[in-house]
Amino acid sequence: MIVGKISRMVSDPMHVAWVQWGRWHPDSLFARYHRLATTVGLKRVHLILSFDCDIPDDAKVAWDVHSRLLDMGLCPDYAVPGEVLLQGEKVYGRIRATGARFLNHGYYMHARFVEELCQFESCFFYDQLPLAKVAEDVRRGDACLREVIGESPEGFRAPHFGTFQKPRQLRFLHTLLRELGYRYSSSTVPEAAFRHGPVIRTHGLWEIPISGMATEPMSIFDTWGFFRAPNRPYTAADYGQEGEKLARRYATLPAGILNLYGDPSQIYNSPIFFATLARLAQVATPTTFHQLLDQLP
Repeated sequence: MIVGKISRMVSDPMHVAWVQWGRWHPDSLFARYHRLATTVGLKRVHLILSFDCDIPDDAKVAWDVHSRLLDMGLCPDYAVPGEVLLQGEKVYGRIRATGARFLNHGYYMHARFVEELCQFESCFFYDQLPLAKVAEDVRRGDACLREVIGESPEGFRAPHFGTFQKPRQLRFLHTLLRELGYRYSSSTVPEAAFRHGPVIRTHGLWEIPISGMATEPMSIFDTWGFFRAPNRPYTAADYGQEGEKLARRYATLPAGILNLYGDPSQIYNSPIFFATLARLAQVATPTTFHQLLDQLP
């Protein structure tokens, strides 16, 4: 972790400045964010929820989570690695039948089960692979999604995308996705939204950064950090409190995107998660990646 942070500082010296801006002067930072949002043509605050279903456990609870969110007026998008999609073909096909859309999330599983720990741990990081292997994973994921879901994917999310943020890495990814005919990617960290806007036109497609926390705008607001990460500094209760702060922050903005994601197996039995999404839906219009892009000029 420390090595990764040092590498980020060396490759992008301005990163620390953006973190400090968000920490000490959030009002001016979000004022900049709003200007960028209106420049691209956004006219309201949108709420997008997507789920990364990286392990078989997600398929076991995905339908219950999905149906509950549908009842709340939310239809999540789904990012499922090809190998996991094949194992859960029945449940994910059922979810697709409700109108949900699927992002290409690569083909190979990027989490492995560790017997000694009795839990999954992350693996298959794009930044540790030859680019040819990355391209293979993207292309195989694309083919698998077409076969299982029966349609051409429009969007992509890189596995462990936070580790694949260098300009040359994103340039490679976006160029490849454009060659495959994709409309968008959602593979960048919150900082990208404050630097370039909540939706960014780059290399012939749209990039939609994941949203950050209200108290730490450059830190991803996801379910892992609040519900499942070992030795996590946050609790489930913190998720609800942070969600309320996000709701209050975005209620002051005329335009923007709350682009949130999580894993079904981490929140399926959490009343706090569903209450937080209901609260955010009061200040932001629920939509999907596909619907959002159709509204852009």
